[in-house]
Amino acid sequence: MRASSLSSRKLGARRKPEERPVYAQRRIVPSVEIRFPLPPSTNSLFANVVGRGRIKTPAYRRWRDCAVLAICTSRPAPGRMAGPCDIAIYLPPFRGDIDNRVKPCLDVAVAAGIIADDGQRYLRGHPLVGIDRTATDVRMVFTMPSVEEQDRAEIEVRSREGQSIAHIAVALGLDEGHVRTVLAEIGR
Repeated sequence: MRASSLSSRKLGARRKPEERPVYAQRRIVPSVEIRFPLPPSTNSLFANVVGRGRIKTPAYRRWRDCAVLAICTSRPAPGRMAGPCDIAIYLPPFRGDIDNRVKPCLDVAVAAGIIADDGQRYLRGHPLVGIDRTATDVRMVFTMPSVEEQDRAEIEVRSREGQSIAHIAVALGLDEGHVRTVLAEIGR
């Protein structure tokens, strides 16, 4: 077999974020709310180990596994964001810097398949972060920006005509994620 005929999957290439099963198998929704325990500070997420480099600490791994389990077993099962979204993070009262809790919250949302990745391609900006004085857990709210009714109607018509999601997005000047979200809402 020639090397050129091997698929990138067989060569050990990493999947694109939106192709990961934990993300791709969730239904597309316009908004998601998830809850999980307060994460450790960013300062204690990684350790430097001689010969191995920077690794996740056991405490961070335990917290992340617990948080992903809490998200994945919540009912109703949360959906996913199909494109760039806005995020609000509401933390319970705690001691320390607020910014040190944002990174692990985004990481757990990716690990649970709520967003494909926490890069600029998938987030519209830095998350809004606040303290909820009555909370005991972290609450994250993900929302897609609204698509005007005229665009919704145009998406539905173009979809019925058999146009691809990419073509519809380019024609209307929208992100493909917005088109996917509208199509999921109308059941196409």
